[in-house]
Amino acid sequence: MTDTGIQDDGSFSRKNVDDIIDDLERSLKNGLGEDIELRQSSPLKQVVDSVAVELALQWQASEELYFDTFFEDASGEALDKQLALAGFSRLPQRSATGEVEFSRDDPASDDIQITAGTIVRTEATETRPSIPFETKDPVTLDEGDTTVTAEIETLKPWQTDVDEEWLGDESNVAANTITEFDSPVAGVSEVTNPLPTGDPDEGFQVGRDRETDPEFKLRYQNEIGAAGAATLAAIEANVFAADDRIESVNVEEVREADEGEFGVRVTVLAPAVGDDTIAQAIFESRAAGLESFGDETGEASDAGLSSIESFDRAAEADVAVEAALTVSDTFPSDGEESIQDRIIRYIGGEDNDGVVNSGLGLGETVIRDQVKRRVLEERGVVEADVQIGKVGEALGTGNIEIGDEEVATTEIDEVSISAD
Repeated sequence: MTDTGIQDDGSFSRKNVDDIIDDLERSLKNGLGEDIELRQSSPLKQVVDSVAVELALQWQASEELYFDTFFEDASGEALDKQLALAGFSRLPQRSATGEVEFSRDDPASDDIQITAGTIVRTEATETRPSIPFETKDPVTLDEGDTTVTAEIETLKPWQTDVDEEWLGDESNVAANTITEFDSPVAGVSEVTNPLPTGDPDEGFQVGRDRETDPEFKLRYQNEIGAAGAATLAAIEANVFAADDRIESVNVEEVREADEGEFGVRVTVLAPAVGDDTIAQAIFESRAAGLESFGDETGEASDAGLSSIESFDRAAEADVAVEAALTVSDTFPSDGEESIQDRIIRYIGGEDNDGVVNSGLGLGETVIRDQVKRRVLEERGVVEADVQIGKVGEALGTGNIEIGDEEVATTEIDEVSISAD
């Protein structure tokens, strides 16, 4: 294994600025003698520092290029291009739709035209900007009436100065919160939304943020097996896709000839998902004539006929991580959060972006060296003392064995990163 570059385990060890400076200075001393002037104010030292920064950028580019060749490690545009080869594209941002009611105190004396593209807004607060919506079609408040309803949709990012992060998921706003006009509408005094925007039960389109890198990777991994027919991978993919709250799925084949048992055993980590939902997904994906096994049961239905499906529910094994870092000046200001997210994506759990990562599967051991690898991948980390363990138990440098019916998981509060 080499000290820098591509390692035997597939990781990449990047040379940091401090090491580059040390190597350059040692090369100069070897070639010109030990007594050369390398104080900080000397011209030669300034040249060394400048060259070291440029070389460090080249190491960074090499690392990014290496990881961009694997979809698991790629990000941004590189990830889009990687998965486009498999026919997958990132889900774009989607605007929420809804309805607003324009009103006036007295019945209108004439028809009042409200044009398409009329902009209405929520009220700005200390923590949220005013979120803009526009009417989709022209409407008329008829003579003698006091109200008229219009369909609305959140403005697109190129139509407003409001940051994109407020125009997706955040545009699903509560009832009676859209109360402001962007510009006055003659003959209309008030506006409000009687119903929440993005409510699917009302037939509205749910607002959605642009799919993040972890979400895009997770969807790809969950769907690649769905094209199969009653294979273990297909059953796993179909059960996983049955509900967004399902966190992990494992499917095993049951072949007990002596007992006459042939079928599948599905183990699911989904505390918030009902038994019948899981049962329906198993029923729709397992082969006809095979049984499902497990300690839990749910009822599935097809064309008015019901079927009882069995499965197992997994338990969560909560994992804690502590990492004490020695860092250089190149360590970024958000380095600790970045390391937390890498570790959470490996083990499983909700990261700083609010994305729930599936991480390790059922019964998979938490490898301490794999956790440490995620720490050392961050720019500017020189050394790292990493300890792991189950929550409530002593932390150490060994691996964590996870039971067959358990799934490792962690959370931000359980991943402690300290940098000196």
